[in-house]
Amino acid sequence: MITELRAVSGQSVFVPTEWRALASGLGLSPRECGIVRAVFDGASERDTAVRLGLSPHTVHTYLWRIYRKLHVQSREELLVRVFAEFRSLPKRATTSRKR
Repeated sequence: MITELRAVSGQSVFVPTEWRALASGLGLSPRECGIVRAVFDGASERDTAVRLGLSPHTVHTYLWRIYRKLHVQSREELLVRVFAEFRSLPKRATTSRKR
C-alpha cells in the first residue's frame, strides 16, 4: 500500500490562536515564535533567514536564545517542549479542526 505524504508546516500543526497561546505560555516574542514555526517546517537557518528577512547569523542567535530560554539543547528537544506546552493548554470548546 502506498501512502501519500504531505508536508507538515508550522502553519498547519497548530492554528494561529494555538500559536499565540504557545508563545505566551513559553514566553516567546513574536519573532521567536516565527523562528520556532520555521523549526516545525524543518527549515534550515539559511531558509528561515530568507523567509523572515534576517541574516543566517541572526537566526542562529535567536535559536540559541530560544534554546536557553526553554532549557533545550536541540531542535528535537524544542519540538518536544512545544508539544508538552500544547498539552498543558486548556482544551478548546470545539474539537473540529480546519485542515
